[in-house]
Amino acid sequence: MYDKTKTPFVALQGTLYSTGRKSPQFEFKKKMSSLTLKCTLTNRKYKFSDYIKWWQSDAIQQYQKMGWELTFETKTQEPYKQPQYGDNIEQIVAFIMRKPYQPRTRSIDGMKPIGQAMPQYTQVAMAQAQPSAPDNAVPVTLQDHKQINEDSEPLDDEIPF
Repeated sequence: MYDKTKTPFVALQGTLYSTGRKSPQFEFKKKMSSLTLKCTLTNRKYKFSDYIKWWQSDAIQQYQKMGWELTFETKTQEPYKQPQYGDNIEQIVAFIMRKPYQPRTRSIDGMKPIGQAMPQYTQVAMAQAQPSAPDNAVPVTLQDHKQINEDSEPLDDEIPF
């Protein structure tokens, strides 16, 4: 019914800390020499200069060969451990491998697609036409039609003004 195998979260992520400034100035910063990025798949730590080693590792190349795409994403959150100084906020930067979007072909709510739900048109052979008039019916002639028009009263009433 449901796909029980969950796709793994494949990412290389690190943390930036608050500067105490507000936008339009930069709100978060960290020296690139001290930035450590952690792989969520293997739990190995990389310096930012070693980013390409993470990308070339066998664990990541396996997903790249399956067609997954690399995206750069950030999120702002409260840290798990409150910092001693500064604001209680941090920014997570991540290089995330995402599975490309594929539209679903099956219905997940149990409903059939319209092509299967609607009955297909099938051509039926026509039967012989049956007369709909009673047996004692007589066809109306042109003289009968003129007689009806002469005997009937005019339909338009005169409207007094």
